[in-house]
Amino acid sequence: MQPTPETSVKRTKSIWPMFFGAFVLFALFAAAVQWMVSSGDRSLYDEEAIRAKERQEILAKVKETNAALTTNYAWVDRAKGVVRIPVDRAVELAVVRLAAQGAPRAANEIDPATAMGSAVKPGGLAAPQPAFPPFETPAPTPEPVVEDVPAPEVAPEGASAETIPQEEAPAP
Repeated sequence: MQPTPETSVKRTKSIWPMFFGAFVLFALFAAAVQWMVSSGDRSLYDEEAIRAKERQEILAKVKETNAALTTNYAWVDRAKGVVRIPVDRAVELAVVRLAAQGAPRAANEIDPATAMGSAVKPGGLAAPQPAFPPFETPAPTPEPVVEDVPAPEVAPEGASAETIPQEEAPAP
């Protein structure tokens, strides 16, 4: 005999054990993630730290190369007799050479007639710019121009266009 719906016993299940189990699983997962993150070396995964370390290494190599180039003697081109010398020695030689030349002089003659502010080098093709008058001088006022222009002929009231003399057009 099979039980009928009226005679069957209703089972009541509690939902709390399921929530408790889900909470325990979540807590275990969070603890595992925290352990993995804290146990590892963060500098291995930090991109900014990796880039900073690479930049420091590159900078150290560049400084070392520049120091070797600026403080040592070396041949640049042995066939042409070109030698690289330290910067300090080059400065000493330049000071001695410039002291032997005497007082400095202008590279190009300065012409006072050439307007200042012109971008053209001496001997260029551009005309000098006109000098502006001082600010105290008032600007000249232009005189009005009067031209003799004949007035158009107007027909008096009541006259037709046929009675007004027309200029004859030249014959072709």
